[in-house]
Amino acid sequence: MFSLSFILPSFHLSISSFPSSRLSVTGWLFPLIFLDPGLHFYYFMPTMDHGPQPPALLAQELTFAYPESLRPALEEVSFALPAGQFTAMLGGNGSGKSTLARILAGLQGPYQGRLEVLGRDLADPASPAALRGRVGLAFQSPDTQMVATTAEREIAFGPENLGLPPPDIRARVDELLARFGLKPYARRSPHLLSGGEKQRLALASVLAMRPEILILDEVTSLLDPLGRREVMEMISGLRGSVTLILITQFSAEALAADRALLFDRGRLVEDEAPEALFRRARGREIHGVEVPLAFRLLRAAQGSLPQE
Repeated sequence: MFSLSFILPSFHLSISSFPSSRLSVTGWLFPLIFLDPGLHFYYFMPTMDHGPQPPALLAQELTFAYPESLRPALEEVSFALPAGQFTAMLGGNGSGKSTLARILAGLQGPYQGRLEVLGRDLADPASPAALRGRVGLAFQSPDTQMVATTAEREIAFGPENLGLPPPDIRARVDELLARFGLKPYARRSPHLLSGGEKQRLALASVLAMRPEILILDEVTSLLDPLGRREVMEMISGLRGSVTLILITQFSAEALAADRALLFDRGRLVEDEAPEALFRRARGREIHGVEVPLAFRLLRAAQGSLPQE
């Protein structure tokens, strides 16, 4: 039993190096554009082939229960995530996916079972210091993690708390302002930005510390369709450079990932490529998660074809 938090400095978690990766042609390349009711467009991407590496994240029989709860929020969950993989975690309300995100970030505990992050056992009291600056978390509401008076100061906040030299901080700020389309707002208050701009700033602020693992907890759920598309484009651009974990309620967003973990009532019930998961779904939902519209249309079209 333990309690820990390595979200330092402040609300920004963070990276020490970007792992190298290479593209593999083994991915399921599909030229069809898939769309969801939110007017998002996604292409299937090739999977990332990283070769044999120790997992960036390992869970073994992970179980967690809130006080006075009638059943565990997570029950005997086991999986391993390779470094550099883009993983989507899906599930309905009460499925346990957001609880898992908080545990991974060191915000929730104690738990039973074993959980390793970047080779460190989280039950080890030395792990918070060892993982400081190596795991990043972006929240559902970016306002909860804004601490500075301008966008550029927001991005600089984390690296300053890590003690980086001022020239290095300036270089990171300039690079991320340009990368996330935020240069026109560099000296604007974060609270005056649109929802999509705030979420892009939140991502830039976390990435300024260069985390090796980036956990994105429902980061598009409060955005309009345009804001969701902008943020998903930014997230997709990170694939391969950081281990990505996207917790989302929008099943179509999972199609951007290499892998989908589907949770239901605290248990991990599906673990496979997202397109394979949705292709074999027979109804409108699978374990409480709506099947993307494109797959339902495809299934309907196939059902209307004459049988040979």
